[in-house]
Formats: sequence, structure tokens, C-alpha cells
Amino acid sequence: MRVLWFTNTPSLAAAHFNLPVIGGGWIQSLETAVTQSGQLELGIAFRFGEEKLQKINSQTTYYAMPTLRKGRLEGFLARHRGSLDTAEMLAYCMQVIDDFKPDLINVFGTEDAFGLIAGKVPVPVVIHIQGILTVYDRKWTSAGVSHRDVIRQAGWKELLKANSLYHFYKRFRNAAIREQQIYAGCRYFMGRTHWDKRISLVLSPGSVYFHCEESLRKSFYAREWSYADNKKKVLVSTIQSNIYKGLETVLEAAALLKKNNTFPFIWKIAGIGADDRLIQLFEKKTGLSFSEQHIELCGGVSEEKLIAMEMEADIFVHPSHIDNSPNSVCEAMLLGMPVIATGTGGTGSLLEDGKEGVLIQDGDPWAMAGAVTELIQNPEQAIAMGRLARTRAMSRHDQPAIVNRLLQIYKNILQLEKQDPLKRQEVVSDHE
Repeated sequence: MRVLWFTNTPSLAAAHFNLPVIGGGWIQSLETAVTQSGQLELGIAFRFGEEKLQKINSQTTYYAMPTLRKGRLEGFLARHRGSLDTAEMLAYCMQVIDDFKPDLINVFGTEDAFGLIAGKVPVPVVIHIQGILTVYDRKWTSAGVSHRDVIRQAGWKELLKANSLYHFYKRFRNAAIREQQIYAGCRYFMGRTHWDKRISLVLSPGSVYFHCEESLRKSFYAREWSYADNKKKVLVSTIQSNIYKGLETVLEAAALLKKNNTFPFIWKIAGIGADDRLIQLFEKKTGLSFSEQHIELCGGVSEEKLIAMEMEADIFVHPSHIDNSPNSVCEAMLLGMPVIATGTGGTGSLLEDGKEGVLIQDGDPWAMAGAVTELIQNPEQAIAMGRLARTRAMSRHDQPAIVNRLLQIYKNILQLEKQDPLKRQEVVSDHE
């Protein structure tokens, strides 16, 4: 079976192109596991900042599709409008498909234009749901920050060059609109939470949904967290530089913990550095300083450093206002860490509140600070939750089981394509 993936990251092709690996480590893990099974001829296509389409023949066939560089005026106007390069990217996708000639196409995520190929090619397309921009768009200002705040915070140069957070939102909003077109045009979806299944039922009525878990980065399977009884308690979060990821809730929760002075602590945040524009935005909005609230902004960190940070920490905290199945939470659970997470989107499918971790509502610094205090004051409870979290995560992210499930989904889709349309629904019910 020849299967072509369209991904948002280069996966293992990063080594061939000397690219830094930023996010998407789980795609690398899945590629490794799938190729080791020997049951697929795999191709992977992704964006790459060169001027022409490039192909590398390896165990996997890699296609690096260029992100078109616009002229100065054209790029300026595109940024101001929040324009997307949908038509150009689809043209490259079709070139790749014509060259690889897949039996089935697997698109990872709906953030890019790739999913629009469904219905335009003679082979089935299945979309592996990651985030869902349509809902994220509704949550974009849930941090209590308005578009007016964002515009006021930006410097005049950022505004003139259309490089501000507001202009990023315009592109984000247009991508969310495009995402709804992707859902409407695609028949097959893979997901892993009650939330993403419900959304797909609405955005793509009559589509077929398959449950499939994700393979995580290999290093997190091999390590196991243990309680260290740190005199200065260490909290860890990994937060992307997106306004809806809950950074301001961490700042406000840390201020409450500092005010109560119940225990000394440091809160380490991976993924955001001190020079990130969200830092200035949230400090101005809250009147609080990250450094004064014992928050250490670590910026981008390697996989090895992140594991070291988490192994030395007391609690992992996930503060996002919206998420599907955040890999950061899943990886912390794999390590066996005590986890506090906001119960938004699909996180309720990852852990049970009070059993494998603590779920709190998003945007609530009081509940977050209270949950931290509760687990710090009850280390036996925290340790027990971490152990149960590890057990659940090891089962959920079992790599051989995930590969077997993925291959079975591919086979099921190809079978469904051969079915009489009037009889397809009888088969669909067996494939959740």
C-alpha cells in the first residue's frame, strides 16, 4: 500500500535538509514506527522555504514544497489582508500526488491548505485531526485581551509592516474559514477525543470518524518521574506563543501563590522566552511582572532539556484556554508526573479529574493556584495521581497498537471506497 502524508513539520526529513526540529516530534515517532512495520510505502510532503519543489528518495520518499516568496509590495499587501497561499500550495500538492501516485492520502491537521485536496483526487483522503481552528478562533481573545489591546500594544513599525499579533490573527481567522471548507469536503477523519469527534459530526455531516491515538516522542516512554521533596517547589509548563494558551493565567496564579507565601517556588515555562511579545502584552494587561512572580521564561528547549526540567519538577501545569489532546500533557503523564490541566476541548478525554490528575476551568488563576497548593500539601495524593497517569498514558500511547490501528484504518477506508454507497453506513458503524 502506498500512502502519502501531508504534514506541518518535516518529520525525519529534517536531518536530510539540515532543518531544526521545532514541534511535531510525535510525527517523527510515528514515521519511525510505521516504516519499521514494513507494511507501507510511505511518502511525506511538507512546506520548505526553498524556491522549488525538492524530492529525496530514502526509506521514506520526502517532498519539500516551497513556501512562495512574494515581492515586497505583494507580500506587504498579503500580510495586511491576512491572505493565505492556498491556490499555490494546492498546486504543489497535486504535483506531489501525481509523482508519488498513492493509494491513500493522510493529511495531518487542518491548519494548512492540504486537506482541500479531498474530492480533487481519485484516491481517498483521511484527515488526522490536530487542533480545530474554527473553535480556537472563538477562544482567541479568551485571555481577556481584546483586539484593541493587541493593536495598542504593537509598535508602529509592527503595524506598518503588518507583523503584529493583530495581523497574525487575521491570517489565523482566514485559516479557520478555510478549515471549514476542508471539513465540508472531506469524508474520512481520525481523532482521539470526544471533543474532536463531536466537532467533526457538525463540520462534516455524514463523514466517517475513526479513533486513533498518537505515538509520542520515544524518550518520554523510557523515563519515570519520582518525588524529590524539593525545598523550593518547581512547577513546569510548556506554552506555545499563542494568545489563547493561558500564559496570563500562569502569571496571575503565580502572583496568588507568592502573595499567600505558603511555600517557596519557581515556575519554569518552556516554549516562550523573555523577549516574546506576549510577555509585554500580559504584563501591561495585568500590571504584574513575570520575573517578580518567580516565573522563569526558558524559551525553546531541546527534548532532552525538557525531560530534565520535568523530571526535576513537582507538578506539570497546562493552562490553555482551548486544546484537543495536548501532547505536552500526554508526555507529562507518560513520565508519571502529577498533572494539573484546564478541562477544555479534549483534555477531559486524557485524564479523569481527581484520579489521574486535576482538571480546572480555564482562565481561573484562583483554582489553578489552589490546585497547585493542594498537591504540594498532599504529596502522597500527587504521587498516586502520577502513577495512575503513567499507567493510562502507557496504554493509550502504545506504539505497536497505534501502528496496527493506523494500518487497519487505512485498510478499512480502502474497503469502504469499494462499497456500494447505499451499504456504506452499515460498515461505518464497526470502525469507530
